[in-house]
Amino acid sequence: MRAAASMLAKRYSFVVVAALYSFIVFQKKINASTKNVSLHTEDAETIWLPKVSISEIETKEVTEDNRKILLDELLDELFAHHIERIWSSLRKVTKISKLTLWENVAVYIHWLYDLLLANEEIENVQVQKNLRYLLEEAEGHHFGSYHHNPFARYSSPLQVEKQMQEIRVRQTCCLSYQTGAKKTYCQTCPVICKPKKGVIVHE
Repeated sequence: MRAAASMLAKRYSFVVVAALYSFIVFQKKINASTKNVSLHTEDAETIWLPKVSISEIETKEVTEDNRKILLDELLDELFAHHIERIWSSLRKVTKISKLTLWENVAVYIHWLYDLLLANEEIENVQVQKNLRYLLEEAEGHHFGSYHHNPFARYSSPLQVEKQMQEIRVRQTCCLSYQTGAKKTYCQTCPVICKPKKGVIVHE
């Protein structure tokens, strides 16, 4: 049950990625309320990769004057009034730690921002400002009944493993090794990366 809850959190992170991509790249804040967002899947799929569906394309234009206001509005809508409620239900039913659920989202946020920062057509300064605000500076109440930003603990630096590939080691195990036929840990799993044998901190 906990593994299933973790996989749901991973897939629901697509909603976060879609909303943030729209905000940063298209300068459009979408309606990310529970009534407007849903996941759709095909029963025949061997790998569960649901599609994000937006019922009504309601957007607000993001400008320099309203960027901070709209970003806070998006965080409230997306996390405090949406995802946090799902996390609470998953926690209640499966007893999974919310630390795992939040880190599942953080992984996808870092992935999105790494892609955007590598894109020369997108202004890196604004991307970095958005990333820093979302993962470090935004106050806890934007994410639910929290005193502190739940993403702040997951801003660990990149590390270089034995194969000389940059990775960001997780703090929690996502439990994906308990699913499917291949019982293996993720490359960034703390179970296999800590203590960091053969791993050095990326300068």
